[in-house]
Amino acid sequence: MEQHPVPQPLTSYEFRLVGDMTLKQFFKLASGVILALIVYGINPPAFIKWPLIILFVLIGVGMAFLPLEGRPLDVWIVAFFKRIYSPTQYLWKQKGLNKETSLAKPASQTPVIKPITPPITPSPVNISPTPPIPPPPVVSSPAPATVLKSSPLPPLRPKFVPPSISPMARVQAKFVPNIIIPATPTMPNLLAGFTHDKNGKIIEGVILEIRDSSGNPVRAFKSNKLGQFISATPLPNGVYEIEAEKEGFPFDIIKIELTGKVLSPIEIVSK
Repeated sequence: MEQHPVPQPLTSYEFRLVGDMTLKQFFKLASGVILALIVYGINPPAFIKWPLIILFVLIGVGMAFLPLEGRPLDVWIVAFFKRIYSPTQYLWKQKGLNKETSLAKPASQTPVIKPITPPITPSPVNISPTPPIPPPPVVSSPAPATVLKSSPLPPLRPKFVPPSISPMARVQAKFVPNIIIPATPTMPNLLAGFTHDKNGKIIEGVILEIRDSSGNPVRAFKSNKLGQFISATPLPNGVYEIEAEKEGFPFDIIKIELTGKVLSPIEIVSK
């Protein structure tokens, strides 16, 4: 993106003749050269002519091209002569007053005489002594009542009765071959089954976790609305534990051993 030129005021614009030399600089230089030519035309003695010619030429070059502290040389020359012929002392004269009024003596003022009033002496006043104030009656304070100190009772601490939690027993898996579920396993070591309570009511949403013999979880799934569950992939041969969890329904941990056979559905019953 190109930058726009900085605008310049038209009133202070100066025309340039050659390069950066303005018309004003040209006139200053020309005035010095003209004065030098005039001296050369008058043809005074040589010891006067050549110093004057060189002086006028240098003055013209200085006024045109050698500014001093940001001001041209001609400005300094004009200021020098103004300073020489300007007065150095100033007198202040008051205007608007006549000579007679300024020299008139101040009129004498008659002194103001104020009457002097005699001082007023206060008349004596008889002050009768005030009767003494009787002391207030002394009211006997009642004897302090005896306070019976009772021995502090020991704080009552509620007895905490730990809830009876029946330990989870480990039982063997109970297979039900006669029950057919929609997703009956057809592959070996594929777990499937159903969950219900002891009254035969289906329990849905039971979380089942399968752990190996080292106690590491290898599978986890959840029973559907019909209480059925099935693993997606078969498990390797070995001994496993199935732990079922559902709020309000306690379950025993079921042990099962897989030997590479197709398993029947497992029945998981809450206690």
